Amino acid sequence: MATLRPCQEILWPEVVKIGNRPNNGMDLNRPPSPTVEPHIQAERSTPERVLDTAAALFWEKGFAATTTREIAAAVGIQQASLYYHVASKESLLYQLCVSSMEQLLADVQSAVDRHEEPLDRLRALIRAHLTTLLKHQVRHVTMLTELRALSKRHHAEVLARRKRYANLVRAIIEEGQAAAKIRTDIPAKYLYLALLNVLNRAVIWFRTDQPLSADQLAGEFAPIYLNGALAEPDHGSIALPELDNRKKRTKPSRAAKAVRRTTSQRLLDAAASLFASKGYGATSTREIATALGIQKASLYYHIGSKEELLYGICKSSLEQIRSDVETALAAAADPLDRIVALICAHVESLLRDQEKHSVAVAEMHLLSPERLARVQALRDDYENLVRSVLDEAYSAGVLRRDIQVKYLCLSLLGLMNRLEVWYKRGGPLSPHEFGQLVGVIFLTGAAARPHA
Repeated sequence: MATLRPCQEILWPEVVKIGNRPNNGMDLNRPPSPTVEPHIQAERSTPERVLDTAAALFWEKGFAATTTREIAAAVGIQQASLYYHVASKESLLYQLCVSSMEQLLADVQSAVDRHEEPLDRLRALIRAHLTTLLKHQVRHVTMLTELRALSKRHHAEVLARRKRYANLVRAIIEEGQAAAKIRTDIPAKYLYLALLNVLNRAVIWFRTDQPLSADQLAGEFAPIYLNGALAEPDHGSIALPELDNRKKRTKPSRAAKAVRRTTSQRLLDAAASLFASKGYGATSTREIATALGIQKASLYYHIGSKEELLYGICKSSLEQIRSDVETALAAAADPLDRIVALICAHVESLLRDQEKHSVAVAEMHLLSPERLARVQALRDDYENLVRSVLDEAYSAGVLRRDIQVKYLCLSLLGLMNRLEVWYKRGGPLSPHEFGQLVGVIFLTGAAARPHA
């Protein structure tokens, strides 16, 4: 799986509460860190408490900004005692990532091994993946956002485990294709990535106070993935792009892109590139100035602080994607055509400014409360737009009625928004073709003979 950058039944990890952010239901930026009763904390081993507390702090503040002293204090031990359990802060992050991947691989393998029929194995995979992912939610979300902070050797080891898991998922889909249970007009490499997009996005937005547990959520997502969102799925109703296109597309040169952009836009681009590769906390304003070819002092002619850049990236990415989608929707009238137009416009906009969107997702929570609230309002407004388009189609009778629009919307957003993690520019499919592919998978599903 190619990546743009090296980042990459519900019980919450029993960690101490970090920070004082309110939990207002589903928030697509940060999982809450619930307070745990002292007697529950006492029942858990110190190494486990260290891992979960570190994960919560890394997500709250970022890996670079978190100190071992803070981790020790949150666990309730001396800093010197922390080194009895871990060699360094980086090794602690490594343990978090490794434990997350090994647990996921073990639980999913065990679940699928209990079934023989290909679709039953795929349903078991979906159920076990979500259950394990959300049982250790803070650990998994930390791995997704802070993996890039690992040393080269540790990073490679974690990626190797991720590849093992991806191969497992892909093999199960290929088994289904061989048995004529999974559609073969879409290669397994796209079907397995689509499935992981939907499932892994849940780690960002899931809340224990929502109506469905992980097991129930799997029961909603499995039919959307397998059978599609249409009321009467038909593989021929939505056209597939050319998926065996071998022609590589050329990447636009940085110089060509810079000519078309203002100084402010170039500044956001440079910051987004550095934040995406190193993380917001680990990037200095001096590095941003160097990337632009200017002095650090000159940088402050354009900005007041580094946080202002992060805010500008988050704000512009959300405003641009909404503008692009609204333009596409204005040209479509039929409810189904509007869904397809939305998906294609969203995916094209997302992949055109890939680094900005990845930064907005991974680093948004590090904004000050006031700026975070503004960005969240923009994000919520856009999600309401997406849901309104699905509501129109639902009311028109073209979407299945056995699944709430809320979960159709969450499934679609996960399917689209995770593309920025692994999409490779210059590959066989253009952003528009990827949008068409996402539309087909969402609307008609992955099963060979879909049924509502």
